[in-house]
Amino acid sequence: MLESYKSLALLQLLLLLSVMIIYLRSTSPGNLEPQKMEPLKEPPPADRLVVFVRDGLSAQTFLGNRCRDVPRLRELFLHEGLVGISRPETTTYHPLSPYISLFSGYNEDAARVARGWMRKPDPIDSIFDRSKLSFAWTTAKLLLRFPRIHRPMPMRLQTYDADVTKSCSELEDAVCRSVKSFLFGESRQFRNATGVVFFIHMTGVEPSCESLQRIQENVWKLYEHFEKSFSDRRTAYLFTSNLGDPKTQSDCSLAVESPFFLWGSGVAHIKSMPGRSFPANDSGYRLPLHVLYPPHLTALMSALLGVPPPVQSRGMLPRGMLNASVRYEANAMLTNARQLLAQARRLRELHPKRIPAFWLNFQMMDSFLRDSLGLKDQHRFKALLEYSCNFMPVLVKAMDYFKNYYRTVLVIAVSLAEIGWIYCLRCHLTVGRKSRNQMEIQEVTSSEKLVFARGFHRLLTALLVIFMMLERIPLMVQVVLLTPSLYWKVTLKILGERPKMVCLKSLISSATLILFCLGAFYRRYILAVGYLGFAGYNNREAFRKRGLQFYLWLLLLLGLTGVSALPESLGCSQPRALMFSILLTLLRPLACGVYLNLLTWLSNILVLLVACEFILVGWHPWIAYMVSWIYSGYLAIWNRRSLQASELVFFNLSTLYTLTCTSYESVIIQMLAMELQMALRMKLERNESIGPKTAAHYILVYSWYSLFVIGSFPAFDDYLDILHETCFGYLSLTYGLVMVMKLLLPWLLVLCVLVGNYRNLASHERQIFVRLLLMSSSMSLVLLYRVTSVGPWREILCRFAEFTVVHVFPLLWLLLWRLAQHKVGSKWMSQLPG
Repeated sequence: MLESYKSLALLQLLLLLSVMIIYLRSTSPGNLEPQKMEPLKEPPPADRLVVFVRDGLSAQTFLGNRCRDVPRLRELFLHEGLVGISRPETTTYHPLSPYISLFSGYNEDAARVARGWMRKPDPIDSIFDRSKLSFAWTTAKLLLRFPRIHRPMPMRLQTYDADVTKSCSELEDAVCRSVKSFLFGESRQFRNATGVVFFIHMTGVEPSCESLQRIQENVWKLYEHFEKSFSDRRTAYLFTSNLGDPKTQSDCSLAVESPFFLWGSGVAHIKSMPGRSFPANDSGYRLPLHVLYPPHLTALMSALLGVPPPVQSRGMLPRGMLNASVRYEANAMLTNARQLLAQARRLRELHPKRIPAFWLNFQMMDSFLRDSLGLKDQHRFKALLEYSCNFMPVLVKAMDYFKNYYRTVLVIAVSLAEIGWIYCLRCHLTVGRKSRNQMEIQEVTSSEKLVFARGFHRLLTALLVIFMMLERIPLMVQVVLLTPSLYWKVTLKILGERPKMVCLKSLISSATLILFCLGAFYRRYILAVGYLGFAGYNNREAFRKRGLQFYLWLLLLLGLTGVSALPESLGCSQPRALMFSILLTLLRPLACGVYLNLLTWLSNILVLLVACEFILVGWHPWIAYMVSWIYSGYLAIWNRRSLQASELVFFNLSTLYTLTCTSYESVIIQMLAMELQMALRMKLERNESIGPKTAAHYILVYSWYSLFVIGSFPAFDDYLDILHETCFGYLSLTYGLVMVMKLLLPWLLVLCVLVGNYRNLASHERQIFVRLLLMSSSMSLVLLYRVTSVGPWREILCRFAEFTVVHVFPLLWLLLWRLAQHKVGSKWMSQLPG
């Protein structure tokens, strides 16, 4: 069983797919119906709402300097309205996420953003869907997320006016002109309309104190135009920002919090209250500073217009901010609570009912509805207001509890499947013939125990399937929960064939190297210690007979070990170090006495000279880009016979890797390849061979050290930021390929050096592959518990990338091996001298 590479690769990838399902699975309650608004005798506090959103405006800028930079707005909030800060409830993962949070009351998590990369984002209910009419002056990307917004004719929302430059101030002025034109021409049609939302998006970067006055002038002028166009004083206004840079972590400081100013019809004016305050004028007069989350503003906007909140909103209506009767505020609070209750109830229905869960059950939910309707019928609106306001935080906690309810169980299920897979791979590490030590071979357990294990496995699987069917567990969750059953079934079937497995004692060396490689994900120097010990131990015979080659190798070994203590070079821009890398790439073959053909020298010298011009002058970057891509294509399809084919590969791959560098990474990688080459040649001089186990260890240690000696996975994010400084440039169609080349070229170079010295390793391909699968699966089992879906975006991506690359490392190795043999091997590796 599992004799083909396809079956091994399929089972390896199935575990990765299970992890992706765990962290990318949608946890939304699904389609819900909006709450019905009870018709009241009194009208809603406002007929229309105008929302101004200024990109990049922080609360520190807006409220600083005693509000001297916004004198007109200061005169407003001294006499009416509410001022506060809008604090991000969670880390934002996409530039549009703050707008989703503001208008939908829904905080986009990393999983939803990642699903949006793979397919078109699902539409989400917003205040624009609940309002009767909505108009917006914003970007095309936001319009795609809110398709129910009406588009004013004077301004096409996909682009701004053709005569406007990309200056932020001019874009802002263009928006204001378009709004004024719309109000002048079409506002008469909507004077008697209710439930109207105007969204005015003032794009730009973080404003300074000087530009802030221009911003408030534009807001003031638009406010005056709206008041003239709609003179019934039934318009409410909200001025806020997009919560700043989405990459910024929320540390609850004014620098990353957004200001908001809410005023107009239906908005209360609170002059004093316990809590935070801010100086509102030069005399030091202080006003309350209200602290809200963006979804709370969503609920507040819905209550002002008298419309139900968006169905997936988690916002809670703040108490006392409406200038309305107690009856209206109590009804709005109850509508908000019922909308949260609908989400909590749906989430509870999607989860097992016979397993203890959050303490809020269906009986308590029904009791809340019954009691609140009773208070409403008794016209006890103050009690209803208090009751609803206190119950909503409980509903939000219930929603958060069920959001990741299955995650821990699913991770445990994948772990059990991974353990079964590791044991299955151990069964494939069979011993073909008797070894010197008969204790290295371990017989399988007795047939009676095997029969018991199979019966127990079938019983557990049947019980699990019955339980999932009765509880109506979601289909994708069922698939992941049944994954351990599949892998242990395969393992038990292989055990029934009574394979001769290597004993645990023979796996100690592999386990030790696994621990060193795992340590590199926490501290780079841990793998450096393991690399030093591994290289020294495998070449220990060289210490007995020392010569010039030995001392050169030892110097390279110690130098490469010490490099891990230096700062990461990956992602650093150091043109001088890069020039040194180019010089070393050209001089290394001459120093090693390598004789290459004229075409190889001319092509490599030409490419490296173009790289020097790009680094030092850079007048025509497109020339370097074009030459670099042509050279990479040349290496893939062109070949010249050479008596030193391994050196030819070394030289060409070193040149290609140098084109992807921004610092001295190429120097380190070439030193690493030279150290490996010298170590293997000293072994060949002593007529020492390496078996599949040792070869797999070489591949594991040198491949991963080629990454951690220059950087780490988080450093790839920094490398992407300066990718335009490489000779390949930053192109939207090719930047992913350059990132892959940056990771895989050192691995390919290590593989070519290894095969160039030991050509007989091709006969041990399967044993090497299975050994790598065993070691990589053991590493990914540990890294699985580092994967997260919360926190900074960089941390989420890096941890998932670590797990993914480690898990598919054997498959990448097999592809490189086959590429070297079938694509490159016929040109390079088949000509390697014996």
